[in-house]
Amino acid sequence: MRKLVYYVASSLDGYIARRDGSVDWLPTPSAKEDYGYAKFLERIDALIIGRKTYEQMLTFGAWPYGERKCYVLSRRWAGQRDVQAEFVGGNIATLLRRIKRQPGRDIWLMGGGESAHAFFEAGLVDEIVLTVIPTLLGEGLSLFLPQRAGARLVLRESQAFADGLVQLRYDVQTSSSATLRANPRDRAVA
Repeated sequence: MRKLVYYVASSLDGYIARRDGSVDWLPTPSAKEDYGYAKFLERIDALIIGRKTYEQMLTFGAWPYGERKCYVLSRRWAGQRDVQAEFVGGNIATLLRRIKRQPGRDIWLMGGGESAHAFFEAGLVDEIVLTVIPTLLGEGLSLFLPQRAGARLVLRESQAFADGLVQLRYDVQTSSSATLRANPRDRAVA
């Protein structure tokens, strides 16, 4: 079955962006070292992206994800489309169940703590790939928001890179991630 993978980078002190959303502190992957990014892209064919992250991505230039199916979480624009994405709202368990029923590869959960939070709270994240950047931001947008329900993480792989980055790959162990059942704790998307 397709997995929902939270693939994300953070500073050593747990921030994914500066307060204003800037990610200027992130290293730029190169032909010499892409930190496993190209390999990761091969395993996914769909993205679920928070609206704020999507809007920021549109300012970076050409769309980097080709023909991959893209869902943007937005109550305000739900049901609409643009060139790259379908805007979706409603219950995230229902959304993910629908996407996972479609044939394909894994799904990349992309965005900030707000978007990811709803999927973690509902127990829908199957895997975390976290790249820790050796910098301290001191403040910014947190990697994780406080969780009501915890999840057990099982470390599957770790890799240190020559420039000090460390990538950690965890399986998320929750009973609801296997069944994708809807329950009262499921959250609607932002």
